[in-house]
Amino acid sequence: MILVDGSNLYFALKAHGLENIHMDRLARWLDPNARGKRFYTAPFKGHSGFVEALKHMGWEVRFSRLKVDREKGVDVSLAVDMVLLAGRGEPRITLVSGDTDLVPAVEAARSLGTRVVVAQFQDALGMDLVKAADDVVLLDGAPWDKLRWRKAAGHALPAAV
Repeated sequence: MILVDGSNLYFALKAHGLENIHMDRLARWLDPNARGKRFYTAPFKGHSGFVEALKHMGWEVRFSRLKVDREKGVDVSLAVDMVLLAGRGEPRITLVSGDTDLVPAVEAARSLGTRVVVAQFQDALGMDLVKAADDVVLLDGAPWDKLRWRKAAGHALPAAV
């Protein structure tokens, strides 16, 4: 299972000058055997094309339901799902985030027998998250040219991640 902290990934990609990343290609690069893909985000204006593209590719998109601090709602939703998945026997979770707020969820999932791999750029990765995870995949080494969204004839690109 791949769980993506959308805002955390977005800002890391932006900091590295990367845009129009094909999320399915990234998911396959991270874990070609993943049993599912979830993208966690707060609802943003102008974001619907990207969200619809994700859904079309089979991603489950989870939105924050909090009105005040929507980003905390995303983190909490992701953390709860991680623990629930581990409790249901999910063998492996790839967490695409560098957010140390997720350390307790990573630790809980591991204590339930789930292998947790964290994926993020080195400069956006919290050290406590590194220590909590079973393994780390540095996005610095990803083949970004192969992971970009390529415009098909007559089709527009979805809103960028």
